[in-house]
Amino acid sequence: MLVLAALSAGVQAQSYKNAIGLRGGDPSGISFKTFISGVNALEFVAGTGYFGHNFNITGYYEWQHPTDWTPNLDWFIGPGAHIGFWNARYQDEYNTNLTLGLDGIIGLEYTLDDIPLNFSVGAGPSFNVTSGPGWLYWNGGFAVRYVF
Repeated sequence: MLVLAALSAGVQAQSYKNAIGLRGGDPSGISFKTFISGVNALEFVAGTGYFGHNFNITGYYEWQHPTDWTPNLDWFIGPGAHIGFWNARYQDEYNTNLTLGLDGIIGLEYTLDDIPLNFSVGAGPSFNVTSGPGWLYWNGGFAVRYVF
């Protein structure tokens, strides 16, 4: 209960509703973020990971709040899940080509005032429910998105 109270404290409407752009890291690909309320957002990343050997779609439910450091700089945290496919080499090695798992993310996001862009950096644990190279690993990335 204390965590939920802390996450809901300081509710503030974001300066944008949606954002779309590119993300580098693991996974690398297209990032789309949409706010469903003032501090609650859904983020989706579709792209390759594990050095290009798989394709995943990852979804996060994020709570986002302003920092006290500077205007337009927010922090976010949230749970997520991923589903995807390994390429044929890894399918043979791990006896499946399906990857399915749970994720978490924590990060920072900065939105520019004069140009409709924001920058985001986030990282967190990823747990594969199906087999693959490592049941538990750390992933993260950097995104540049157009906000609208």
